[in-house]
Amino acid sequence: LVYNPLVDANTLCPYCDESLPSSPTPHLKHLLATTAKKSVRAPRPTNPMGRKAAVSVFINVCQRHRFESKILPEAEAKGWPKSIEWNLIHGRVMRMRKHLEALMENSFFGDTKGGSDSDDSDVHESGSQRMRVRDKCFFWKEVMKEVKEKGTRAAANVKSQFANFQNAQPGYYGELGSILIHQSLCELFPPETTHPDLVSPLSPKEFINRVLLPEVALRLIMEDKLLSGSSGARKSLEILRDSTTYGVAMFPEDTGERGKVTSAELEKGKSKGKGKGKERHRSEDLDNEKTIEMNVADKMVREKARRRRLELEKEDEDEQEE
Repeated sequence: LVYNPLVDANTLCPYCDESLPSSPTPHLKHLLATTAKKSVRAPRPTNPMGRKAAVSVFINVCQRHRFESKILPEAEAKGWPKSIEWNLIHGRVMRMRKHLEALMENSFFGDTKGGSDSDDSDVHESGSQRMRVRDKCFFWKEVMKEVKEKGTRAAANVKSQFANFQNAQPGYYGELGSILIHQSLCELFPPETTHPDLVSPLSPKEFINRVLLPEVALRLIMEDKLLSGSSGARKSLEILRDSTTYGVAMFPEDTGERGKVTSAELEKGKSKGKGKGKERHRSEDLDNEKTIEMNVADKMVREKARRRRLELEKEDEDEQEE
């Protein structure tokens, strides 16, 4: 093989010489920039802009540009985003506060909190029995089904949480979305001050991770797609589940996009989420802007996501061999 002079060498991967996507994402640009610092120039007949490094150094670059060249177009055809305004996530979550409090307290529909959301307008009373908010929550019902089948202790242990990790993912919002949503939820409902009986049989942390986090993601997708009502929620759930693998690959925690969420932008987003306890959490908010709290749940999320990325990489390698 020899270099085709009609092809711009800048459009080729400097490591494998395959074509780069025409519009690389911020994450791919970030990978190319950081990997370039660990490699050396190595012009060759197939690529005058070629570079050389250990395979372990550049493999992520090649896997990423293949993903963006092959999988990303399919995702775009389905309407899944390849960029998200991360600095707006906090404010969007805060605007869901009323509904999330209703879920936390398991209010009745028709109460101040339980019946305020437009997407619950199609809920009606069956006879004299009033429905509670959790009765309409997909994720709470999944947890209760598991509790019924396995028992409370088995459903709440670490092994079970790993097994059900996929069902609690935020769809195309990916790892980065999961972390940002989790931070906002912990600000609204600090696990250490939430009474366990309120969310039994789960712990406060488990309730956030397995119920509130995917519920927020579902509603974010509904907003993105202009969906409403029960039928809209079901469609959003379908998108969430279908786009989870894409989200993990597209928006990993270490994406270059995260650096674009500056402290000023976060503060601007948070200023829109006015509510009770804002002053009480001010110091906690500042700490959260500087670092991610590495509790057990966070570590679990990252480890599972890391395993999923390895699976995706293995699948990509298998496809290349075929």
